[in-house]
Amino acid sequence: MTFEAVDIKDAFPNLDIKYTPQGKFRFSCVYGRRGKFLRYFNSLITNENYLYEFQFGYIPQIYDSITDNTELIGLWQTEKYFVDISDDIRNQFSFSPFTEKRNIELFEQMKKENSVAIHVRKGSDYINDRMWDGTCPIDYYHKGIEFIKKHVDAPHFYLFTDNLKWVKENIKDINYTVVDWNPIKGKYNFRDMQLMSCAKHNIISNSSYSWWGAWLNPNPSKIVVAPQIWFNPAFDKYENNNVVCNSWIAL
Repeated sequence: MTFEAVDIKDAFPNLDIKYTPQGKFRFSCVYGRRGKFLRYFNSLITNENYLYEFQFGYIPQIYDSITDNTELIGLWQTEKYFVDISDDIRNQFSFSPFTEKRNIELFEQMKKENSVAIHVRKGSDYINDRMWDGTCPIDYYHKGIEFIKKHVDAPHFYLFTDNLKWVKENIKDINYTVVDWNPIKGKYNFRDMQLMSCAKHNIISNSSYSWWGAWLNPNPSKIVVAPQIWFNPAFDKYENNNVVCNSWIAL
């Protein structure tokens, strides 16, 4: 099976993309020691500045090092970096309208009820990576579901996952609708994220995919349940992070 390549503007047509001039920051995508050396050498002979995320989490002092000719390299995975312009971010990252009959029907249904999107990421890439050991156990999802039940009247759960077998074996105490018809690769691989953003509330996994689905959810009274332990605690440099937004419920 082949998949049509996805362009970011397929998902977010409102994006105002400003392209780097040709020949600038030539070594951005050169990895490893060679890349680090080339970027360092290039910064000495040009006015181009490469700025690395030297620790994970929010680094307020980073702003003092940013110039007009700086490329930022890192994950920058916290809303603290852009919370002051969140309205502009939400406008820029407005999804393209649904065109698929099944997605349109689900979108309309979600608007009529207290819909809750649950995202479970337990694919082989997570299960086999030590970075995620001990994260998002079944107890986390049980607690999140119970929290929603206590604070939301008649919630209807919609489940998104890359490991339906794990879900069926572990999440048995609620009725839910599995959303499993959208592609995970190719041009429309963002549709599940878009649908998660359409629910009234979210229970997310430690995944950027569901993080953005919840963050782009426009419901002003939304409840977002997120894992308090985002990374394997054995990775000390990731211990103190700001991935989970202050308004979210960390369990």
